[in-house]
Amino acid sequence: METHCPKLFGASYKDPISSFKEFHRFSVQHPEIYWPIVLKELPIHFLETPKCILDTSDKSKHGGNWLPGSVLNIAESCVRSSNYPNKQDDSVAIVWRAEGNDDKEVNCMTLKQLREQVMMVANALENMFSKGDAIAIDMPMTATAVVIYLAIVLAGFVVVSITDSFAAQEIAVRLRVSNAKAVFTQVLLVNRKC
Repeated sequence: METHCPKLFGASYKDPISSFKEFHRFSVQHPEIYWPIVLKELPIHFLETPKCILDTSDKSKHGGNWLPGSVLNIAESCVRSSNYPNKQDDSVAIVWRAEGNDDKEVNCMTLKQLREQVMMVANALENMFSKGDAIAIDMPMTATAVVIYLAIVLAGFVVVSITDSFAAQEIAVRLRVSNAKAVFTQVLLVNRKC
């Protein structure tokens, strides 16, 4: 967005921090200008493009109807490479440290590696379940959990996110209520606290 601000605000633009209030006000007052820029920069891929950015014609919908008529799979936008400089196949997509290895070097996964792993899990899910099925994930936030989450969404399933700190009874309730057909979990959790 920084490249667009001088064009939008002219001489009044200073820098992202100093101009934040002006930038926020502009985003609220001019959503039809602001959001297309954001959607292009991210870049969000629509299967069906929206009719407009914000439809405020129905006054019963407080806040309006955003991106009416659009269809997208946000996981697809997450794993697609693009012409955007920071979203090439060799761009870093995920940075993490292995559990219990806070003193070790960080790990990196490229966009291409992320896409390959997501596609592998998504393909496996598509061969075992029907689109729209609920698939639960009961894991801490790890690179593997990100891959699984994106794969569930990409393949067209419903994600049932379960906090990894829940007790067995609470997990069972969420699985029953969601009618989850499968659960991803982690066999071992590293806890270095005594």
